Amino acid sequence: GDVCMCQPVFPAHANHRGELSAGQLLKWMDATACLAAEKHAGVSCVTASMDDIQFEEAARVGQIIAIKAKVNRAFKTSMEVGIKVTVQDVLTNVEKTVSVAYATYVAKAVGAGKIELEPVKLLTTEDHLEHTLANERRRIRLGYEHVFQNLIQESNKEGDYSDILEEEDAVSADLTHVQSIELVQPPHANHHGNTFGGQIMAWMETVASISASRLCHSYPVLKSVNMFKFWGPSVVGDRLVFNAIVNNVFQNSVEVGVRVEAYNCEEWIKDQARHINSAFLIFNTVNDKGELLTFPRIKPTTKDGMRRYHGAIARKRIRLARKCMLFAKEDKPSDPWETSSQAYMSYSNVAALTHLAAKPGWEITSTLDDIKIWTHEEGNVLSLKVEMQVKIPSHLAFSLLSDFTLRQQWDKHFLTCEVLQAVNKEEKIYYITSPPMAGHKPSDFVILVSQRQPCKPSEPYIVAVKSVTLTSMPPSSKYCRSEILCAGFQICGDSDSSCMVCYFNRVTSGVMHYFAANLTGLSKSIEDTAMQCKKFLELKGGK
Repeated sequence: GDVCMCQPVFPAHANHRGELSAGQLLKWMDATACLAAEKHAGVSCVTASMDDIQFEEAARVGQIIAIKAKVNRAFKTSMEVGIKVTVQDVLTNVEKTVSVAYATYVAKAVGAGKIELEPVKLLTTEDHLEHTLANERRRIRLGYEHVFQNLIQESNKEGDYSDILEEEDAVSADLTHVQSIELVQPPHANHHGNTFGGQIMAWMETVASISASRLCHSYPVLKSVNMFKFWGPSVVGDRLVFNAIVNNVFQNSVEVGVRVEAYNCEEWIKDQARHINSAFLIFNTVNDKGELLTFPRIKPTTKDGMRRYHGAIARKRIRLARKCMLFAKEDKPSDPWETSSQAYMSYSNVAALTHLAAKPGWEITSTLDDIKIWTHEEGNVLSLKVEMQVKIPSHLAFSLLSDFTLRQQWDKHFLTCEVLQAVNKEEKIYYITSPPMAGHKPSDFVILVSQRQPCKPSEPYIVAVKSVTLTSMPPSSKYCRSEILCAGFQICGDSDSSCMVCYFNRVTSGVMHYFAANLTGLSKSIEDTAMQCKKFLELKGGK
């Protein structure tokens, strides 16, 4: 269940502007999320990582901070905990969202024993959604370093950057270096003596803020944090050394990198550091009117400084891709397929289909033998769901439906289909052409197909579809370039020899005219296509 914490913001929690300090908020977020993790695990838990955090609103002295934390999914020994922070004004009763974040906690076994976490009980539609998406977010975490290194390689191919070192007005990055040392004492740790992750985050925010202030000569405001990842533990008695430096400046924002090293007494004497954490914090600064101020340019002076400089650019590209993908409107058209956005676009693809399938209010419009057609209207968006009872195992249906080069064999709307890019085993980009409708040119599509196998038997197979933009495949005058906003299949096994196949498609007015025409009255065409799909699956699956 949820763990909730409500905390009034007192002056001791605030900065000079009377706003809740980001470090204090990070401590509260970590403590609440840790309690949720321990409530599920039944044992002590430690912070493994905190995903990218965006701070949308500031809380002021006298307002109430409310933090809700809930375990979304339990893996073998780790859990994803969702955290939502809101601020409530006691005078106006207005509530605003400060941040939504996701953290990973690891359960610590007692003694030499091993632990395997129980699955999360899914009681609501929202529980099911977050449970599915938690697996997608885990994929992003595991693939982050690969994406980052690819972006760095792309940056290295772009040429000489010696002009950066010659900028006359730029400030040397060395002038922003800050070092701070903290002694971990009992109030900073849990009952097992492990330092609270939130406490380390708070110390990192403090030293990063000082580093940023040396560049802007003002009071910086923390706006976001790249993923906190804890590489190792620290305990009571450790000396933690924090080193912060500005990596790069982006006009109205600055990235500060912080490295944390731990020493016990013996290591302290021998100067043998344990690297326990690194993070990148993004600050901006405002004037008295609340207007964003511009930061001076930064100049790296060493090879390592240049590495950090380019790393900051790569991380910014990933942040922008994340923001575009995770917070895009559901009827948003296709996005450019770039290295920085691949993981988030795949997440967006699967998430959109999962949300569409879970929507309430579907109305049945046709029933024919083992095929049912449902529709869902919301504003100018019309969604279609087709249910088919198919007499083949679910894994075979998944294999056949996830290969779009086979779709011409049952779907008359597919004239040609070719694979443009096999991104990995689970993601492919296809180019598809469709025959002309009366009074229209033939249509073509560039789509991303993301396929997912279930992690456990109760979950469906997923084949998610979304249009993307490839610079190598621009629109042609011969075709009408069409958009698939959200489509795909969910396949659930009924038995060893049958399954339920659900096809979904979301369309908007003026988009994909042949689908719009079918949905306004030609339901017979949809039934025919569904029947052909069912026959194709049972014929191929029965061999």
